[in-house]
Amino acid sequence: MTTPVMPNGFVPLLARYSQAAPDGVMRTEVAGGAARYALEWARGVQRYSVTLLLDATQFMVWSAWFHLLTNKGSLTFTMRIDSGFGPSPHDVNMVPDTYEATHESNRWIVSFIVEAESQVYQLTAEDAQALVDLYNAYGSTFGGLGDLFDRLAQFANFDTNVLSF
Repeated sequence: MTTPVMPNGFVPLLARYSQAAPDGVMRTEVAGGAARYALEWARGVQRYSVTLLLDATQFMVWSAWFHLLTNKGSLTFTMRIDSGFGPSPHDVNMVPDTYEATHESNRWIVSFIVEAESQVYQLTAEDAQALVDLYNAYGSTFGGLGDLFDRLAQFANFDTNVLSF
C-alpha cells in the first residue's frame, strides 16, 4: 500500500501552527559550576501541532481519509508542514491521543500533533555554514534582490515618466 497523502487543499493554519524542540540533547548538573551539555543523538523527529479548518464537505472527506486510509492516524502519511524551509511534503506520524475535532460556527476545527523529521537534516555541516555565510553577507534578501526590485520599481514608475517618447 502506498503512503496516504493529505487531501488537496488541507493545509495547517499558520495562526495555530507550532513545533516543539528536537530531542537528543542532555544536561547534567554540576555542583558549584555550570551545567554540562552533550548530544545524545544527532537526528530525530520534532512534534508539530497542526489545526485544520474544514467545511462540512471537507470534514466528510477528512473523516473517510482519517479513519479508513490512515487507520485513525496509525499509518505514516504525507502532509505539507513547514520544518524550517517553507511548507513542503513530509512523511509524518500522528501522535496517539492528540486528535480533536470540534464543530463551531458551521465549520469543523480539527487539531492534532504529528512527528516528522526536519528537512534541515538534508543539509551537510558545510551546507549549513554556507547558508549562514550567505545570510551574513546579504541578509534576508540573499544577494540584494530586494534592492534590485526597489530600483526596478523606481525606474518603471518614476524615472521613465520624464522621458520623451
